[in-house]
Amino acid sequence: MFEKLRHGFQQPGASPGEIEECETKPRIALPDDYKAFLSISNGFNDEVGQGYLVLWSIEELSWAGGYELFELRSHRFLIGSNGGPTAYGIIDGNYISFPFVFAGQWEDEVRVLGNSFEAFIAAIDSGEGW
Repeated sequence: MFEKLRHGFQQPGASPGEIEECETKPRIALPDDYKAFLSISNGFNDEVGQGYLVLWSIEELSWAGGYELFELRSHRFLIGSNGGPTAYGIIDGNYISFPFVFAGQWEDEVRVLGNSFEAFIAAIDSGEGW
C-alpha cells in the first residue's frame, strides 16, 4: 500500500495508544487504512509522483480543529496539505482535497480523491490532488 511513498516518512510510527488518544481528544474517527499508515509513519512530508504531500503527525492532527475552514466533526476533519494552497481531509470515509482559500461555500470546492488511503495516494501520485 505504501510503495508510492518512497521518502518523507516520519519515524517512528505512532503507537496504538497515541492513535487512540488522537481520535479521542478532538473526537474524530480515523479510517483503519489511515491508522495503518500512522502506525508506520507519524506524518509525511515529501514529493509523491507529480504531487507534494504533507500529512500531519498525531500531534498536528489534534490541532486540526484550529483551522476554521469548516466545523470539525467526527467524520469530517483535515489531515494535511500539499505544502501550499490545497488542504487534504477526510469526509465520511472519502479522502478529499479543497483549496485553503475558496470562493463561496467550501463544499462546492471539494474534490474526492478516493475512498481509501491507497486511492488517495494514487491520486496525489498522478497529480490529481492539486
